[in-house]
Amino acid sequence: MHKPTRFHVHLFTLCLLILGLQACKTDPQTDTTDTVESKETTVVSRLTSEPDRLNPMLTTRSWSLHVAKFIFPTLMSFDPETLELSPQLVKSKPVIETITEGPYAGGNKYTFEIHETAEWASGKPITGNDYVFTLKALFNPQVPSDAYRAYLNVIRDVEVDANNPKRFTVITGEQYIKADEAVGLFIFPEYLYDPDGLMKDILLADLLDAEKAKALSENNEQVAAFAEQFSSQPFSRDPDKLLGAGAYVLEEWRPGEQLTLVKKDNWWGDALREQYPLLTARPKRIVFKFIQDSNAGIALLKNEELDVMQAIPEIQFEEMQKTELLTEKFEFHTPQLLGFTYIGINLRDPKLSDKRVRRALAHVFNVDEIINTVKFGYAERIIGPFHPLKSYYHKDLAPIEFDPEAAKKLLAEAGWTDSNNDGTVDKVINGQRMELELDLSLTSRQSAQDQGLIFQNGAKQAGIKINLATKAAAKLIQDLRTRDFELFSLGAGQDVGPDDPRQIWHTSSDTPSGGNRVGFGNKETDALIDEIRTTLDPTKRAGLYKKFQEILYDEQPYIFNYTTKDRVMVNKRLKGVKMSLVRPRYFENYWYE
Repeated sequence: MHKPTRFHVHLFTLCLLILGLQACKTDPQTDTTDTVESKETTVVSRLTSEPDRLNPMLTTRSWSLHVAKFIFPTLMSFDPETLELSPQLVKSKPVIETITEGPYAGGNKYTFEIHETAEWASGKPITGNDYVFTLKALFNPQVPSDAYRAYLNVIRDVEVDANNPKRFTVITGEQYIKADEAVGLFIFPEYLYDPDGLMKDILLADLLDAEKAKALSENNEQVAAFAEQFSSQPFSRDPDKLLGAGAYVLEEWRPGEQLTLVKKDNWWGDALREQYPLLTARPKRIVFKFIQDSNAGIALLKNEELDVMQAIPEIQFEEMQKTELLTEKFEFHTPQLLGFTYIGINLRDPKLSDKRVRRALAHVFNVDEIINTVKFGYAERIIGPFHPLKSYYHKDLAPIEFDPEAAKKLLAEAGWTDSNNDGTVDKVINGQRMELELDLSLTSRQSAQDQGLIFQNGAKQAGIKINLATKAAAKLIQDLRTRDFELFSLGAGQDVGPDDPRQIWHTSSDTPSGGNRVGFGNKETDALIDEIRTTLDPTKRAGLYKKFQEILYDEQPYIFNYTTKDRVMVNKRLKGVKMSLVRPRYFENYWYE
């Protein structure tokens, strides 16, 4: 497979996750000396799509979460420079104690203490009771937060210190590879999000018990009333309701255009910034412009109406680096993406239920052509959902090659032949002859369209007809929730910690708001996922990860395409600019003039 060597992604995995999570330095870094900012700074940043909401519990969209984290920080988060899980709302990493007896034997206790000066926008102190309330909201059976429950279902209870409500202990019932980051989630202010105390008398332990939670969902009016209120538009888009522990509040949201965050006056975190870098909040305002069209974004960037833009088309990124006027004004960065692109396949569809058909589809998607002609070498092939920089990536599985003849053979074995000589293979299913004609749902982004055409042309060579169904991002996500699709083209992000496959691949996540959109899984794969999640020995877990990758490779629920490098331009007037492996690769809150 040919790749331009100057863009080859070097697999020096030891620099990432094996020894201490040391950062991989692939870009020249701007001087980041922490000086006193000389003026109030406004950073104008591009979002490729408009957030659906800014309530982080109710969205899984990456750009929505990127904006929301400035309003709702977490107890702990990955430091974009060190890549280590570091304290943010709390004084230190949790004190961890293994439980050896009682009903939670085999689990752990994680004790946190929130910063003494940490307060809500109202001036009320942030306490462990707010953490308990947040979990009550998340596990309310009528709140659509399934995606996060998959990570937090190891929690069994929370104990708040009666003498110091800023100190609390999270109790888990089992070991979990991501427990320390999972329990360190965002917090909502109880006084604001439950002003009538609808959840106050509901026990967290009851919500964590599946049977009791179901009974509450069916019989408790307060549980239903809270869910309706919490899920309503004001608590996701209204500046008066979007008030968290972070440095910023929503100042303005102009639908279809932009939203603006403004920094709180006398924010409590400023005094702690030197000791706790994740509390850094330098700009006075951060403006996010919703710009789906790359050409429109580049025009604003060149006019200096935009300070930073990511996902610049590769050919334009290459050309702009040759323009002296632009290199004088902008920095060019190519941070590695922890994520991948893929085509999801609806396994429930009778035309797609046979894995031989799914493998045939993989054989007609010419990923190498995409890497060389669409991505200009800024990408690397993958075989599964784990990043090649992870130590447990299965390097022994070869990428599925473009081979229309192999696809024809697989289709014939599965009973698909061109019986009417119209150029498309067909088969009788449930007494009805069906053509192998499939809709590929995708966005209007040029790269998505280019890849769709390459897929369409490759599929035609094997007798498969692919229709490109272009949709707005919001419509595409809605169709995925209702499972109204045959094929869809999207990307998935990852973090620097160990991968938990439950959210995307466990059958319990096959819900409208869950991540298992394609209907993958059975008892065997569920058991394997559960074992991965509770195996703390990295060597043993690596073997389980590889077994799971082998199953995905065989079943082909996704066509795994490639991982890529981003193409980012930042105005040189901004200082403190860094790129990171941590999503979304840059952090506007660090920048200043």
